[in-house]
Amino acid sequence: MIRAWAFGIVILILLDGAWVFALQFAVFSGGLLILMQISPFIAASISAYFAPRKKIYLAISMAIPAAFLILLMNFIYQLFGKDVDFPGLRGALLLFTITLIYSGILCLFGGSVGYILSKRKKK
Repeated sequence: MIRAWAFGIVILILLDGAWVFALQFAVFSGGLLILMQISPFIAASISAYFAPRKKIYLAISMAIPAAFLILLMNFIYQLFGKDVDFPGLRGALLLFTITLIYSGILCLFGGSVGYILSKRKKK
């Protein structure tokens, strides 16, 4: 169970980290932006696929680290003096809330996909 959750976390970190790297070096890619935006879906799909039980619950739980990771990236980016869309504490709370809801929806769909694929694997 922890291994499946860790796979999801690694996916989130890699995709969000690639986005930070792209921002630092001003290399903007539409494909990378889409991957970063759907990273909760991808992470939830992988987590649900590898989870031995409670696949959907595990997948939905990926929304929490996804929201915290975005919040952390926003904070670090602001700390280095870069302009962010949601500055300060109020902005951070708003960003966390929006990201948690958005990620929760994506994780629900991603978890469903991972669940369906894992059931097909057993046949």
